[in-house]
Amino acid sequence: MTATVRPAVLVVGAATGLSSGAALVATIMLGWSLALATVFFALPALICVAAISAVARPDEQQAFLRRVGAGAIAGALGTAAYDGIRLVVEHFGIATGKSFLAIPLFGTGLTGLSPTSDVAVAAGWAFHVANGIGFAIAYTLVAAGRPWWLGVVFALALEALMVTLYPGWLRVPLTSEFLTLSVTGHLAYGSVLGAIARRTP
Repeated sequence: MTATVRPAVLVVGAATGLSSGAALVATIMLGWSLALATVFFALPALICVAAISAVARPDEQQAFLRRVGAGAIAGALGTAAYDGIRLVVEHFGIATGKSFLAIPLFGTGLTGLSPTSDVAVAAGWAFHVANGIGFAIAYTLVAAGRPWWLGVVFALALEALMVTLYPGWLRVPLTSEFLTLSVTGHLAYGSVLGAIARRTP
């Protein structure tokens, strides 16, 4: 018999997974430092998860961690698919653009260093991957066992948020090529999430 995880545990866990995304939104919309925003959102969320986990039943803890593990795998593979498909689309000239323009800006926001700094670029990539994994964990916690296409719906919701915020922040026009790259990437990401979460109890 599969253990039941309480909705409160799933909600807090999902909020923790989304915390890096919330930090990015606060950075873009409110002008916060990305480093400060990340601590502001992620630290309380992690404390709440630890507190809830401490009082959870052993079988509930195992079920929760099983979903977190599946979500982490989905996030790593989904992020690779997200980046990989955009590289393929650009390589074959289907659409051209600067797919990774945000990466050094993430790093600058975290480190305070120049976007050309190797340290900033590495920090930016780490944040990018953490975002992809965190979103996938959040999705898997609440959508384990659900139809795979819900992963695509979730990814397209992320796409809508990105299209709303990124062009102004990156100072790039919202062109058909920008949309082709971003939509294609999110479709790949969501398909991977949906497929893995569907098979997760």
